[in-house]
Amino acid sequence: MPSESLKTHTPEIKTQFIPVIFLWIAGVSAAMQFAKFSISYDALLQHYQTGATLTGAALSVVGVAGLVFGVFGGLIASRVGYLKVLMGALFLGGILSFIQATLPPFELIFITRILEGFSQLGVVVSAPTLIAKLSSDKHRSLTMGLWGTFFGVAFAVSGGVGKWTLDNYGIRELFFSHGVLISLMGVVLFVLLRKNSVLDIAPVSADQGSFLRQMLNVYRNPRALLPSTVFLFYTCTLVSLLTYIPRLVSDSTIQALMLVVLPLVSTSGTFIAGALAQYVMKPQRVAMMAYSTVAMCGLILLFVYQEPLWFALVVGVLILFLGMIPGASLALIPVLARNPAEQAQGYGAPLLSLVILVRLSSTPVFATLVTLFGVNGLVSMVLVICALGLSACFLVFRLIASSKVSHR
Repeated sequence: MPSESLKTHTPEIKTQFIPVIFLWIAGVSAAMQFAKFSISYDALLQHYQTGATLTGAALSVVGVAGLVFGVFGGLIASRVGYLKVLMGALFLGGILSFIQATLPPFELIFITRILEGFSQLGVVVSAPTLIAKLSSDKHRSLTMGLWGTFFGVAFAVSGGVGKWTLDNYGIRELFFSHGVLISLMGVVLFVLLRKNSVLDIAPVSADQGSFLRQMLNVYRNPRALLPSTVFLFYTCTLVSLLTYIPRLVSDSTIQALMLVVLPLVSTSGTFIAGALAQYVMKPQRVAMMAYSTVAMCGLILLFVYQEPLWFALVVGVLILFLGMIPGASLALIPVLARNPAEQAQGYGAPLLSLVILVRLSSTPVFATLVTLFGVNGLVSMVLVICALGLSACFLVFRLIASSKVSHR
C-alpha cells in the first residue's frame, strides 16, 4: 500500500507547507466540479430546458468514474505515479470546464461531466497521498485534517464568489473561471513539485488478485463494513441538500447566505464529532445522535417552511449534525477493528463504488421529489435516509454487544 512505501522510503522531513496548501487548493478546485453545477442548477434548467431529473443527473454524474474505477484508483496511481496522475487530472478538468463554458448541446455537457469524474478521481486519489508525503509525523494529522475540509470549502467559496460571478456575468464566465483556476493549480503544482526529491515514491507492486480478495473480505467482514455503512447514508444527502435546500427559501439574502455558510457548518460538524467521540461519548452514540437530530430537524422544517429565518436556522442545525456523521464513522473504525489489518480495511476504498452509486442515484431522486412535492418531498427523502442510517447504528451496537458477550 502507498502508506507502507511512505514509511519505508521516507527519511524524517520537515513539513513543506506551501506545496501542501496548493495541493489543498487543488482539491478545492476539483470539488468545485460538483459545486459549480450545484449553484448554477436553476440557470442550467432555464438554459437547457431538460427538466429537473436530467439536470440533477448532470450534477451527480461526475461520480461515474469513481463508481467504475474508484476501487482501483489508488493502485493505478501507485503504478503510474501520483504526481503524473495529479497533473493529468487537473489539466483534464481545466479543458472540460473550458468546453462547458461554450454552453454546447446538453448531450456534450453530459459527456464532459462524466469525463470530469476522472479528473475528480485523479485529484482525490493523488493529492492526499502527496500531502502525507510532504508532511512530517508531527504535522500529518494537521495537514490531513486540512485536506478533509476541501469539499465543504469548495461549496462555500462557490456559494459566495461563484454565485456572484454567476449573477453578474453568467454561466459561461462561471465555468470559464473554474477552468482557469483548476488549470492554474496544475501549472503551480508542476513548478513546485516536479523536482521535489521527497516525492520519489517507490512503485508499489500490483497484485490485482489479492486486491480483489481483500475487497471481498471487507464486504464479508461487518467490522470493516459497518463504519462505511454508517457513512453511506450521509453521503447521499449532503450534495443534494446543499443544492436544493437554499432554493426552498423565498428570501434572496438568506438564500445567498445559506449557500456560503451551510458547507462550512457541515465541515464544523465533522470536527465536532471527532472531539465528541474522543472525549465525551462513544462514536456509535455520536452517529445515532446525529441521525436522530437530522430526522427531527427534517420534521421541524415542515412547520417553519413559511418563515425564512427560522427555516434557515433549523437547516443550519440539520447540516451541522449531518456533518457529524462522517466524523463519527471514521472514529468507529478503530473501535470495531480487532487488529491493524481490519483497521486498514475500514480506512480503505473498497466501498467507494457503493458510496458513489448511492450518491449518483440519490441526487436525481431528490431533484424529482423537490420538483413534485417541494419541502415535503425533500423531508420524506431525508427521513428515509435517517431511518436507514439509524438501522446501521443499531447493527453497530449489536456487534459491539455480541463481542463483549463472546469475551466473557
